[in-house]
Amino acid sequence: MTTQRKARGAYSVGQATRESILSAAMVLIAERGYNGFSLRDLGRRVGISHPAVVYHFPSKEAILRSAIQRHEEMNALFDVSINEEAEGGFDEGGITAGSFVDWAVGEMRFAMKPGADAAIALDCVLWAESSSETHPAHAHYKYRTQQMEEALTSMITAFVEDEGADIGTTPRTLAKILIRYWYGSVVSARYNDEPIDAREFVADFLAVCVQLLHLPAHYVLQLGASVPEEVAEVYARTLRKISEKTTAAAEAAAVVAAPEATTA
Repeated sequence: MTTQRKARGAYSVGQATRESILSAAMVLIAERGYNGFSLRDLGRRVGISHPAVVYHFPSKEAILRSAIQRHEEMNALFDVSINEEAEGGFDEGGITAGSFVDWAVGEMRFAMKPGADAAIALDCVLWAESSSETHPAHAHYKYRTQQMEEALTSMITAFVEDEGADIGTTPRTLAKILIRYWYGSVVSARYNDEPIDAREFVADFLAVCVQLLHLPAHYVLQLGASVPEEVAEVYARTLRKISEKTTAAAEAAAVVAAPEATTA
């Protein structure tokens, strides 16, 4: 019994150390990028030796793959599993959301998770720097971006056909705009030294989706009916953002119309 307790305790300590290394690696990648830190830097951040880091993660690429998988597990938008024999180091199972509502609720859940702030920043840094074909995450992010564009294009197309909505552009163009808004917002925040608040960030993004898609009230209400209690805070923030953006748009339109009214 004593031997079993010791073995179990050693396993728990080992798992805790591995988790500490992975959490620190995600923050370092978010701060500095993949090439901006060493395994020794990572050890110093965690407070362990370089050999201890290598014991759990034999290379930076191994850490990178685990960090990407952890982000995808948290975000729950893509089915991804590590496979070192596969191209890019992953088995890619595709996007999991089947509708705007599924996708929006999934992003709200993601925003509520501990570490989501750093995960959003990490994803943005890797998306930008892995545009280089020499980056070890290039294949994954190329696939991810293409799949996201295809999924959003299909969702927008279905919405336009069902609702007869006029989105002012093509579904594919709007899909690209939404992807660029997500990542561009992170880049802008980083240049302005603004911390990423995952709940505010996701709420703002969903409000922009509502605005650009001209989503009718029943769509927003359908989303509310599908929102579980644990993410109600993010939904409430989204409604507030929608109200702010709608008010701002109305005020801007009034300013533009004012000179015409004066002239008349």
